[in-house]
Parts: sequence; C-alpha cells; structure tokens
Amino acid sequence: MKKRFICIILMLFAIYQAQATHIVGGQLFITQNSAGSTSYNIGLTMYFDALNGNPGAEDPSVNIYVFRKRDNAAVGWLEAPKIERKSVTYANPQCGISTLQTYMITYAASVRLDPASFNDSQGYYMVWDRCCRNGTITNIQNPGDAGSLFYLEFPPITRNGAVFNNSSPVFPTIKGDYACVNSPFFFDFGGSDADGDSLAYRIITPMQGYSDRVNPSIPGRGSSNYPRLTWINGISVANVIPGPQPLTVNATNGMLSVTAGSVGLYVFAVQVDEYRNGVKIGSLTRDFQLKVVDCPKMDPPKLLFKPKGKTTYYTQNEIITLKKDDPNCFEVIVTDPSINQLVKVNGKAVNNTKDYFSLLPAEFRTTVVNDTMRFEVCLDECFVTYDNRPIVLQLVAEDESCPIPLTDTLNIYIRREGTGNNAPAVTTSLPGDYVHVTAGVPVTFTVFGKDPDKDDLALSGRGRDFNMTNMGMNFAAVKGNSAVQQNFTWTPPCNARKGDTLTVDFKLEDMRCEGNPMPVSKPVYFVVDQSPNNPPAVATSLAIPEVIHNIGSPAGITFDVLGSDPDTNLIVLSAAGRGFDMKAMGMAFDAKSGVKSITSPYSWNPECALLNGEPEQTFLIDFITQDRSCVSASDTTTVKLIIKDNAEQPFPEFPNVITPNGDGKNDCFVFQDLPQDKCDDLFKDITIFNRWGKQIYYSRIRPNDWCPDDISGGYYYYLIQYTKRSYKGAFTVLK
Repeated sequence: MKKRFICIILMLFAIYQAQATHIVGGQLFITQNSAGSTSYNIGLTMYFDALNGNPGAEDPSVNIYVFRKRDNAAVGWLEAPKIERKSVTYANPQCGISTLQTYMITYAASVRLDPASFNDSQGYYMVWDRCCRNGTITNIQNPGDAGSLFYLEFPPITRNGAVFNNSSPVFPTIKGDYACVNSPFFFDFGGSDADGDSLAYRIITPMQGYSDRVNPSIPGRGSSNYPRLTWINGISVANVIPGPQPLTVNATNGMLSVTAGSVGLYVFAVQVDEYRNGVKIGSLTRDFQLKVVDCPKMDPPKLLFKPKGKTTYYTQNEIITLKKDDPNCFEVIVTDPSINQLVKVNGKAVNNTKDYFSLLPAEFRTTVVNDTMRFEVCLDECFVTYDNRPIVLQLVAEDESCPIPLTDTLNIYIRREGTGNNAPAVTTSLPGDYVHVTAGVPVTFTVFGKDPDKDDLALSGRGRDFNMTNMGMNFAAVKGNSAVQQNFTWTPPCNARKGDTLTVDFKLEDMRCEGNPMPVSKPVYFVVDQSPNNPPAVATSLAIPEVIHNIGSPAGITFDVLGSDPDTNLIVLSAAGRGFDMKAMGMAFDAKSGVKSITSPYSWNPECALLNGEPEQTFLIDFITQDRSCVSASDTTTVKLIIKDNAEQPFPEFPNVITPNGDGKNDCFVFQDLPQDKCDDLFKDITIFNRWGKQIYYSRIRPNDWCPDDISGGYYYYLIQYTKRSYKGAFTVLK
C-alpha cells in the first residue's frame, strides 16, 4: 500500500461509498519510533460491528488529516493501510451472547515528519471522519445517520531546536463485555504512557464530524468546535447510561463504573488528556458502546471463617493471634447459592511481597443450592509477624456469573509468632547510643550486624523525620551472609544548632524469608554541642615584616608565608595588595588551602618602571589565613616592601701600572668596583686601546677584571661608558 504524507497541500482522494452502520468506537494514535527521531507511526484503532456492519464498509485503508491547532490550517494527510483485524474477546469467554460481536481493526503507517513543519508552539491535531455509527444505539438521535469523528492533539515535535520526545497513550484491547440491568459493572478504559506523562480522564459527548449517510467518507476539515452527537431526551454527559449509578470514569486511572437502569446499546466517549510536569501537552478521544442486557439473577459466593475456639464467624475487625505451637493450617468455608457454578478461591498477603501460604483445594463446582466447600489455608514457616504488625491474608472467591464473575472477599488479620528463626543483632563501635557532635567536626564509627543462624542479612540506616543524604550523612546499605558491617561518616553542617538531637535508626534484616524479613533496629542519638573554634595564625619567614630592596640587585625579594590552625578545620591562605594588583606588579604568590598548616612562597623582582620617576616606592601586602569552620576566624600579617633606586656612586681610582707577572699583586685591571646601575644611568660598555688607538678589548657586560696576559708591555687607554656619563684614563703594562 502506498504511503504518503504531503505537507501544506491537502489532497482529495476517492471516497468509499459504503453506507452501512458499522462503527462501534476506537481512537487515533501517534507513536515515536525511537527517542530523538522524527520517525513516527500514525494510525487508527477502530471497533467494527461484526454482526450488523456491512462488510463493504470495512475500508482497506483510512485517511488521517493533520491540522495546526493555532489557526486550524491544513498541514497534510496520511493514507494508513489496514494491518490487523481480530475479534474482540470477553473477560469470561463463556458469557458471549449472539447479539454482540465486534472486530478490532488497526490501520497504521510509518512517516518521517519535517521538523520545520511541526514546530508551532500551540501544537497540532489529527482527525478521522467517517459515517456511520451502529444503527441500534439507544441514547442518541438517528444513530444510523450519525458520523464518527476521532480526534487527537499532539505537541510540536521540536522545541528549542531539539526533538521533543512524545508518544500518545497506549490502551489495551477493549473487552467485548456487556452489563446487566441493575447490576454494578466495571470497565477498564485506562491506558499507559511510554514517556511517563500523567493521564486524566473525563466523559464527553462523542464527536459526530461532517460525514453523513450520503457522504460517509469525506476529507477531514479543521475546526475548533466539531459537531457532536445529539442525545435523546433525558440524556446528557451526566447520565450517558442512566440508572441507579450513571456511567462515571475515574479521573486518574480511567476505570468506568455503571449500574444501568434499562437495557439498550449506549454510546459514550472519554477524553484522555496528557500532562507533563503539570502542563497539558496532548489529548485524544476514545469512543465505544456498552450493551446492557437483562441477565438472569445471580448471587455471589460467600466466604466464612470461624477461628479456633470461637462460636461465631470472623467479622474482619479482629486480629487472629497464632502461637508458635499452634497448627499451621486452618479451615475456611465458601458457599454459593447457584447450582453448577465453578467457584475458584485465590488469595494473597496484602502487606507482604510474598504470600508464604497455600490453599487446598483451590476450586470446586456446586451441585446443590447453597453448596458448601471447606478448604484449608496452610501457613509456611516464613508467614510470621514482627513488631505486632499483623499480616493481612486476603481471600477472594470467584464464580462463573455472566457477564463478569461475582466475587466475595475476606480479609483475615493474622499475628503469628516466629517458628524457630533466631533474631539477628545490630551493634556499633560507639561506647554508647549517644554521640556528642560539633558543627564542622567529622564523626566516624562502624555499624555491625550478625545472625546466629548464618542467614543472609541486609543493613541500612534511616533518619527519623529527616533524610540522611540531605543532612550530609554517609551510610550505604550493605548485604552479606552471617555478618555485615558498614562505616558511618558525618561532618555536622554549620546549620546544626546547639541542643538539637538527631536520631538515626540502623536496621538489620534477617533475609531468610524473602519478602517478609525479620527486622531489628538500633538507634543512635546525635546531640549537637556548641562548636568551639581556635583562631588560625599567619606568619612569614622574614625576621621583621619589612624589606628594603635596591632595584638592580642580583637577587629579588623572596620569603615564605605560613598559615596554621590548631583545629582540624580547612584553612585558606591568601594575599592582597593594598591599592594594587599583585599579579599586575609581577609578584608571584599562590593562594593555598589545607588542614593544620600550609606554606606558600612569595617572590618579586621589581623593575625601574615601578618607581614612576621617584627615588623609592612603598608597597604593603596583607597575608591572610582564614578557617572555614562554622564559626569562622582569620589572622592577618602585613609586609612592607620598599624599593629604591641605587645611589649615585663615583668612579673608583684605577691603578696606572699593571704588572702581569703572576705574583698576585696588581696582575689585572679590576672593574669590580665600577658604580652600580641606576634606573636612569646604566652601564653601556668598556673599551681598551693601545697607544696607537687600536681597540684591543671590548665588552658590553660589566666584567670582573681584565688581565693583559697576551699583550706586550706599553702604554694603554681605557674608556668606560654609562647612559649619562663616561670615565676614561691610561695605564702602563710592565713586563
């Protein structure tokens, strides 16, 4: 079958001319094929009257039309072929009636939707419009001429540039059951949502659409107010199926209930709204019909229980106590007024995840009026109760009444003593049950669990009236055999108030009986005391908190900064320049954190530009250590840094005779005493000439000395130059 989805242009197609009355109900659906994709499965589930419907009206395909909700503009249409047809079954197959036969027919096709065409914030809707409904419907006017319109709203498939994952709700196959006059009837009309969205249900008047007997299958039309069916006099949404209890729907789970007052075939519709995070994102209508017939009068079975030692039957408002040595089995009676009824009995433990009991026998067939069967309920070893908590044993007797079985329920509250399983024990490494704690100070101990029977154990913890995780307590649940242990750690937060007491119950469960473990518990009480706090201290490795530094000195300014705290609190060491940015000045110092003590080095090589034309500048740095306890404290020490330019120095008197004879006396021309650089007067170079003006030595680096080992004796000249001044002279080399 050819599939097509054409956006913007709405195409006409061949119209099926079958005019039979056949539509029982159904709904549309749209399902995202995989998360994050724009591929969807779109289709229709229709219920078809298999008895009165014309086979020619069973379309081989259906056409579903899509519109933009904001302005009802047509977006496109999809031809969906028939992919399945099956007969609707009954809850009790033996209760089928010849006047009620229904097919469930499914039409569907896969299509990839264009995100650019489905991004309107108000969303979209799809419709299928077809005539005609079942002509024998009781509660509407002219049922054989009434069309049926199924409707489904869905959100845009993209939001904020990303695919918005969503599928419409999914519903199980409807049972083809009927109701009996003046008998309560329940009908599960609820669904589930793959995206976890919540669903809300309400009864509405079914939509009729624009199709009719003359034009049974027409192109869909966009509308904000589709025509609806016309009820007969006396019928409204409040009593779609009239009677002692008119038709109602549970708004949360979709369960329909009704006690009808007269026979007939009643059409109804339920609107299912889809919510995500409290915001409605989708909606659909589900149509169906319920047949009400005059059934033979049937009476339900009856369960009776007479406790041991009692002369009256159990009334469900008392607790049966069974001692350790009492019999494991007791007798229950079930009776049914009808002849040839198969009565089945089943049961469950309401407040246990496992039943731990058996029923013998579980069913019987009546042979006379008010026939009675006696059966035994036998309790297993694990059917025991703890902490005076009774187990609710729920027994249900069910017969073969039509259209649905009639039942009777008996709840028996049983408190039963243990039958030989010894209780485990839970202890801690604490000296007692009370622990005095202070904010910011860690608490650590171990919880132990042990079982004398070497059964499997489960150890966990729970705060009384508070969540342990939210309070910052760490205690992971643990399992083991025979013995288990787990560490508890907690650093009380700053908002823990003096005088508060927090209780944690450590629960140990003996898992011999899965679903009904034997629990024991040990409480530990945490008493919050006043939080003491000793202040931290900060110091430097300097003898005095002042450094005088001449710019140009070979070594820069270096020292260590030390932070300490006698407590175990986290401390942070930092620094701040007064009125200046340390990093912009070229200073190196890293803030650090730690416990007890921390050290961070400081270094600086100041440059001449920092003097800003002045002979000296002063910089103040505050070194701060702060603890991060709940009662925070800090300490500060200040270091003064004075940077200066070198004072102007005269040129030294150099010797006028050099005697390089290796006697260690006057062997070299010594330059060590040359003046130090100033910021505005720097050493440039030194040159030595012979008496004929030839350069024999040159250096731009301030030398320590010059030894004329490889030149002849004679008369020589020197020239020493700085930025602003120069110095020259002569000397004689004697060899």
